[in-house]
Amino acid sequence: MGASLERIRESMNAKPTPKDKGLVLELRLVAYDNGLIELDGIPINVKDKSGSADAAQGWLGAASVALETINEFRRQFNARQKQSG
Repeated sequence: MGASLERIRESMNAKPTPKDKGLVLELRLVAYDNGLIELDGIPINVKDKSGSADAAQGWLGAASVALETINEFRRQFNARQKQSG
């Protein structure tokens, strides 16, 4: 299960630097013992009927969502630069 751009925007943690000279993006990746992978609170893979999760799908999905999140962060950073001059 991936994540929509709207969901990424809602869950991503981008903040100004302490002196407001740039932006900081924090990604929180959680790997659960049952095989589930979560990025910034977004579940990436799901359990199947047997109650287990496909770990490979979770890791690949997490990489994809992380890339989408970084791309959105880049867009926000570019918009910030345009606003500041």
